[in-house]
Amino acid sequence: MHAATRSRRRMPRWAVLLVLGLVAALVFVREPARRVESIGTQLLEPVQFGVSGLVDQVEDLATVLQKLGELARQNDQYREEVDRLQAEVVRLQELELENRDLRNLLGLRERSAAGDLLPARLIARDPSPYVRAITIDRGTEDGVHDGMTLITWRGVVGRVARAGPTSSKVLLITDANSSISGRIQSSDSRVTGIIRGRVEGGLLMQHIPQDETLKTGETVITSELGGLVPEGLVVGQIVQVRRKDVEVFQEALIEPASDMKRLERLYVLVAPPLVRDGAR
Repeated sequence: MHAATRSRRRMPRWAVLLVLGLVAALVFVREPARRVESIGTQLLEPVQFGVSGLVDQVEDLATVLQKLGELARQNDQYREEVDRLQAEVVRLQELELENRDLRNLLGLRERSAAGDLLPARLIARDPSPYVRAITIDRGTEDGVHDGMTLITWRGVVGRVARAGPTSSKVLLITDANSSISGRIQSSDSRVTGIIRGRVEGGLLMQHIPQDETLKTGETVITSELGGLVPEGLVVGQIVQVRRKDVEVFQEALIEPASDMKRLERLYVLVAPPLVRDGAR
């Protein structure tokens, strides 16, 4: 039994030789620790390289995200600046239009001897489709009274039908109940007639003698006859001449100079020279 136990505990010869070889390597080989370190480095180098590359990619991604955030903030600033410049351009364009209107109004006053001009703003339109009238933000407290003329730099718009303390109702010249005296501004003819509004839109000049020659494109201005509006204000242009041989008079369709659908920069003639001189 003891012999069998000794036989089982005896180390095999190859194991003994392996142990002796390792001892000899550690004793006789120089710098064994450095050798072991080199082997470990070679084994771990691929893993270290992979981890280092992953860290570099993460750092690059963080840098890209930071730059994207900076670009987004810059874009927001640029958008705000563009919006501000666009608003400034719109404001300058409005100032240019206003200056142009004022220059044209100055020329209008020189040509027609128009009175003092009171700026007014359109605040409402008559809701009835059969009435062409507007309401402006000027009234008796501003010196506006019934019968005064409303104009743009392009020409006459209408007459004050009812003046209130702070606002006034203006009947447009295109209303069917409107009637003013007009004159053909032409080197060939200075004929006058009555200008009325049409239900269909536009203006109709009536009571023009048949022997007068009218041409499309001629300008029609206000006349002093009737005294309802100052003389020399532009009314519009002739777009069609209607003539019948059996009738005494001919008619002319007129396109208003002022666009009644887009009225802005309105002015009330609050003190025409004739009225002011007559009051003295």
